[in-house]
Amino acid sequence: MNSTVKTLVFWLVIVLSAFLLWQVVRAGPETNLREISYSDFVARVESGSVATVKISRSEIIVDSRDGTRFRVVPPPGQDGMLRSLQDKKVEIWFRDTPTGSWPVQVLGTWAPLILLAVLWFYMIRTMQRRQARL
Repeated sequence: MNSTVKTLVFWLVIVLSAFLLWQVVRAGPETNLREISYSDFVARVESGSVATVKISRSEIIVDSRDGTRFRVVPPPGQDGMLRSLQDKKVEIWFRDTPTGSWPVQVLGTWAPLILLAVLWFYMIRTMQRRQARL
């Protein structure tokens, strides 16, 4: 292979790895939220300390009026909870959770590490070939 093509592929792999790694890191902060019980969540709603909720299928992200954030696992039926939130004038957002297939999600998570491993292997082989020529 031509030296210019190798260099171009090398830098393309580095840029792609950096982009994928950035995507994985960017998606992480919401998973680090403190989880509270549903009973505690209901008590906070009734006391009026909840400002905003973002509801998805698997979790509720709550922003309190004092600036704290936490997450709650929602119950199967949310009708009573929604009425209570509306009565307390809480801002309600609904989020669509990604329903991609698990191979795509695994590849999206592992792709940066796989690309870095391939790049590392390529660099080691190149160095070994150069040392063998000497």
